[in-house]
Amino acid sequence: MNLEKCFKVYEQESGVDVLSFHQIRDWYNARTKDGITSARLINLLRKRPQFTWQHTERKIGSNETLSYWSLGQKEVLPNPAQGWVVIEQRMLA
Repeated sequence: MNLEKCFKVYEQESGVDVLSFHQIRDWYNARTKDGITSARLINLLRKRPQFTWQHTERKIGSNETLSYWSLGQKEVLPNPAQGWVVIEQRMLA
């Protein structure tokens, strides 16, 4: 099972280009026998050039953060949910 398939499935079924770290992890863990650790997943996302970090959000009043990733270069403006703020984002070209 490869991570690229996760992005393609979400794009085909939901029209979503940018996925949260938790969406990717949960999708992968639901479809593989042994799953993947969070440390291993973030390492793969950071080191493989086909994955692009988009932005990171933080929950207001806490230190909980959530990063968003895309397959390839996408020009997407962050749209945080209520109670979340964008703390970092990729510079758009």
